Amino acid sequence: MAELSVVLSFMVVVLVIALAAFAAAGFDALLKGCFELRRSLRATSYDFGSVLLKSPIVPGVSVIFVPPDASPESRALVRRLLDLHFGRHELVLVLDGPGQVELERWVQEFHLSRQERVVPEGLPTAAIRGCYLSSDPIRLLVVDKQPGGVADALNAGVNAAQYPVIGLVDREAEFIPEFLLRLIRPMLGDWDRTVAVCGVAPPPPAPGLAGRIGAIEWLRLWLARCAAFSAWNKLLPVPGACMLVKRDAVRSVGGFRAGATELFLDLHAAGSANGSRWRIAFLAAPVSFRPAAATWDDLRRQVIDDQQQVAAALRQLGPGAGREFLGLFSIRGLRPLLETAAYVLAAAGWITGLVHPALAALVLVTSAGAGIVISMAAVVLRELAAPSGMAPAALAALCLTAIPENLGYRQIRNLWLIAGFFGVPAVPKQNRGRAVEDRAPAMETRKKQ
Repeated sequence: MAELSVVLSFMVVVLVIALAAFAAAGFDALLKGCFELRRSLRATSYDFGSVLLKSPIVPGVSVIFVPPDASPESRALVRRLLDLHFGRHELVLVLDGPGQVELERWVQEFHLSRQERVVPEGLPTAAIRGCYLSSDPIRLLVVDKQPGGVADALNAGVNAAQYPVIGLVDREAEFIPEFLLRLIRPMLGDWDRTVAVCGVAPPPPAPGLAGRIGAIEWLRLWLARCAAFSAWNKLLPVPGACMLVKRDAVRSVGGFRAGATELFLDLHAAGSANGSRWRIAFLAAPVSFRPAAATWDDLRRQVIDDQQQVAAALRQLGPGAGREFLGLFSIRGLRPLLETAAYVLAAAGWITGLVHPALAALVLVTSAGAGIVISMAAVVLRELAAPSGMAPAALAALCLTAIPENLGYRQIRNLWLIAGFFGVPAVPKQNRGRAVEDRAPAMETRKKQ
């Protein structure tokens, strides 16, 4: 029993040290993000209606969107994308193997007529069945293609795009019509180095405990994964973001392998490999955001969806890129696993008397205690970097929410993160409901090419 007590205590000590290191890294990322936000917001101009940005001198933007279906929600989102403000832009709507009924809905909704057009074959994709233009005065190109998946459809959109900059919008994003004008500024400021821009801001908090916890999670994500990663030139898209990417950069990395996260990882890897010092800029402005979680079900879905996207992207990294994003892998993959293991070992050791109560309590201090400090710091640092205008009572309530967040919700969230990271990858939203066998012939065609 003595030997078992020593071994178990040693394992708990190692886990406590690891958790302390994760906590220190998380706090360091928040500080880095705070300073980066202050720097970027001071340099940001809010004059997005200038004549210069709407002039033909500015490079045009082709916004690519792959709808999951022809539902009223998808058609409404396309209408919103058609209302964007910019000098020269178009919307490239790629229909990935729609049925005749779905295609007819799109034709009737936007008064489409088939046009003879040769789509360049810069990136290999499934066969294009036809291109359509609208008889209405809207900048819309519709590409109908054989089913091949979301990445295949995005590559078809890149081939069909006529402008040198590609625009992407997360399907869950709430965005302003002027986001193209706002995102193009950082790219024009350093055109030679900046290959992509990502813009997002935290949403207004939803009422209730679940809404306040979701708001704290968004603040940590905005400060760390957005601002701090931007300062380290490791920025990746987050849910609810709008993005601009140079078309030549997309082609140089072989196009889309999956979604925007994988594309940004490829851009980082290519920039490091060719020594070009490519830069992905972050716009810390309210151009878009993902709607706040209002219920526990919303919170769970958002956590798992984000975790699955991060996990799917990190699994495909090569050795070099994997080392660059080791911190993200450690925080999103290892930390929940090690923290849960520490809880189990500390509780079992304390109950059986094999672990000293003080050591078991230290696990709670280095996990939940440090988490409370980090969550409260996220609220304070955000106000230092970009005051939200919230009333003092609301800010105090948000800070106090860090206590129940880390004493109950945090432990459940760890299980969600473990399931999302190490579980079976989810089917992308755009592909849900589409049979795998429908995509197989197109993917085989792409492999042969």
